[in-house]
Amino acid sequence: MRAIPRASLLFALPLLLLLDGCALTSKGTPMEVRYFSPESIDVHHAARQTLPPVARLHVGDLTSSANLRYPIVHRESAVELDLYETLRWTENPEDYVRRSLSRALFDDGQLEEVVGGAALTLDVEVIAFEEIRRENRHFGRVQLGYRLHDERLVLANGVVTVERDASSAAIEPVVAAIGSAMDAATSELAKNVVTRLRSR
Repeated sequence: MRAIPRASLLFALPLLLLLDGCALTSKGTPMEVRYFSPESIDVHHAARQTLPPVARLHVGDLTSSANLRYPIVHRESAVELDLYETLRWTENPEDYVRRSLSRALFDDGQLEEVVGGAALTLDVEVIAFEEIRRENRHFGRVQLGYRLHDERLVLANGVVTVERDASSAAIEPVVAAIGSAMDAATSELAKNVVTRLRSR
């Protein structure tokens, strides 16, 4: 094996350092992160009833699956989920669901919201809050698991799943479809709770 002359190494070393420095300090294209909210700008409040409330209710734990955080989730199949790299929610999905659920439960006056004392408790888990791609179409899907209980017994439990069609594959209509699915899911959940409490 032929040895490289020392003079050649001394000449090449500054050139290598210069090229290496250029690679380290050169700026790539910055990643452009975009933020979205599924909540409608025009929130419609239900007309309040004049009758006494059906029951007093405390909204307890409202949690979400571990994959539901700021990155927007899209589902490719029944078993495959992925996260958008640059598309984010402005808040965690459970925060949006809490506000939508509060409107659905209490705005019409059928239930009285309490934060402590003797009252029934409703615990909710956000299971899905995602875009679905199916047969070249795009949907917004929200799935909520719930449990209504007192200090001793579970009175009702179940899962509410709602899908809404997106008008196109662009992210804005997809976000709107997820928001529509969320409001429909919380309305259905609230209806289930009121129906169960009326039957007690």
